[in-house]
Amino acid sequence: MKRFTVILVLLTYLLGATDANQLLKVPFMIKHYIKHHQQNPSLSVAGFINMHYINPIIDDDIAQDMQLPFKKHSADNCMISAISMPFQKMEVEAPAIPLPPITFSSLEENDYVFLPMTAIFQPPRVDA
Repeated sequence: MKRFTVILVLLTYLLGATDANQLLKVPFMIKHYIKHHQQNPSLSVAGFINMHYINPIIDDDIAQDMQLPFKKHSADNCMISAISMPFQKMEVEAPAIPLPPITFSSLEENDYVFLPMTAIFQPPRVDA
């Protein structure tokens, strides 16, 4: 039951919010192809698509041609709605965070007294 519900919701979304509803017109396209194929038996599927989509020919069945899938786009199938709110000025007051005072030390030779003589990181020395 859960799977059926998911499929139903997905199909409702796809058919309502996208142009996937044009796929429901495929049986009409097949009938229209059969009608053209009966009039001209040498007409292939590629020729039919070329005649109706790539290089459209305006003839006496233009009303039927416009009912084929993906011939015209309808903008009323979109379920997305936009809500516009009027701009309102908003002020945010953040509490001031006290920062600890920053102290800087000088880099003089007597500052390095705390290092043991065997440490790897020692200040540079001049051997005389």
